[in-house]
Amino acid sequence: MNRQIPREILGRTITIIFASAFSICLITSVLLFFYGGGDLPPDQERHFFVEYLFETVSAFGTVGLSMGVTSKLNDIQKLAVILMMFAGRVGPLTLAFSWYAERMREIKYAEESVMVG
Repeated sequence: MNRQIPREILGRTITIIFASAFSICLITSVLLFFYGGGDLPPDQERHFFVEYLFETVSAFGTVGLSMGVTSKLNDIQKLAVILMMFAGRVGPLTLAFSWYAERMREIKYAEESVMVG
């Protein structure tokens, strides 16, 4: 259709994809690391990876789906899922910009033309 996508939007899209994938991998790893289960056979422990990955992606997408694992999570795991829900709702790029803006300390307000007289 004789149109093109600006490089800025393309770069922002790629950044969002990689930040989202990194967040999902990180939180899934946290859930697996803090798993406090007993001595289970390896074939049953592999099942937890799928359940934790599903919980993480569901939390990031804020869709509300679960495989029934949420009630069995410990406090650290629940906190990780809560953080993932927040990051998914706000957006990873917006969250990163908000942390970066905290360091800048200089606030610039938008200017507006007001009709006087």
